[in-house]
Amino acid sequence: MKVSLFTFSNFFSKSQTMQLTVAILFFGLSSIFFSNCGLFYKGVPKAGEFCYVLVKPPECLYVEFESKKLIWKDVEYILEEKLRMDYFFKSNGELYELTVSTVNRVEIKNLTTKNFNQFYMRKKDKFVEIPAQGAKHE
Repeated sequence: MKVSLFTFSNFFSKSQTMQLTVAILFFGLSSIFFSNCGLFYKGVPKAGEFCYVLVKPPECLYVEFESKKLIWKDVEYILEEKLRMDYFFKSNGELYELTVSTVNRVEIKNLTTKNFNQFYMRKKDKFVEIPAQGAKHE
């Protein structure tokens, strides 16, 4: 006697079983491809303030990803996009890279001297301060 845990053929005809299998596969694949929370999400994180918390007081920066602007140490930088979540900017003649690790974490690396690597965590929305328009441009 052969025992199976569950088969559709016990409850449905062969054609109904095939239709049900196709419907389940279609629903599963469409939910993967059309969801905004997974592998195929193509948006950018919302603008926000990120802080380096390993120093007291925390050093913060403000990034607008859609308009590709960074305000860091009271200077506004225009970000050049390398990849979808990888940006470059220059400060004092040195090349920096801003990488979005997650929607809540960014990392800045100095590519010129290679002695600077800091990660910044997103500040909660209720504590965010949008910088004044008086920031210097570089």
